[in-house]
Amino acid sequence: MDQPKAIFGIPSVWDATFEAHETIFRSIEDLRTIARDLVAGAKDSSRELVQVQAALTQLASETMLDVLLLAGNNRGAGAMKLARGMFEVSVISSYLEKNPGEVNDYLDFSIVESWRHLQTVEKYSAGRVSPDLMSEVEKEFNRVKPRFTNPQGRVQLRWANKSIRQMAEEVGRLNVYEVAYGAASELHHMPFTGVVAHELNWLREGLFVAHGALLGTVVTLYNVRSESDAALRGRLNAAIANFNYTRKRD
Repeated sequence: MDQPKAIFGIPSVWDATFEAHETIFRSIEDLRTIARDLVAGAKDSSRELVQVQAALTQLASETMLDVLLLAGNNRGAGAMKLARGMFEVSVISSYLEKNPGEVNDYLDFSIVESWRHLQTVEKYSAGRVSPDLMSEVEKEFNRVKPRFTNPQGRVQLRWANKSIRQMAEEVGRLNVYEVAYGAASELHHMPFTGVVAHELNWLREGLFVAHGALLGTVVTLYNVRSESDAALRGRLNAAIANFNYTRKRD
């Protein structure tokens, strides 16, 4: 049998890792299938909230695949870093479901960020940004700027006036934020506790946080859709039951 030209990962751990966490791996794949079907069903919606939720669900599902690749190679710390980002996506998703009036702020703040990015590029590489592009983005920036300017005349740093922690508390996920999100931030920002934390086995926690985050975005997308689908609702209920089961068992 010909040997593969390249191997990305650690084949010697694949089978053992899958066997140790088979239930959660299979549950996640089932959930990704539901996510795919929900996103496909939302593509023709004209509602911005539905489109945003579909985009967040798609992003969470794709990142979940990255988590699976790392987890399957027993790279728990790497999986947890991505799971932290997925948790943030799920919190934003749930927050926008609860506060649909802020979806335009979520979308339009990208103009503020684009303007800031162009300013930074021009600062360090003068002339790199075309005058036409700069003028076009500046015009859009001035259009949305009043909505994001505080009483002191400063443009805010985030699209919302609340931090991720505050959003997590509002949507009932403060416990996950404090236990998982905070601990995982040390893996990113590298205080010495973060260096030590890389020696720990984050595999189970990474899978659990990522699984829950994807489930959260999938449930939110289902909730904001207008149409009812009994079969899809049944699949989603089964996915929720599987998550609760694997959380206790795995």
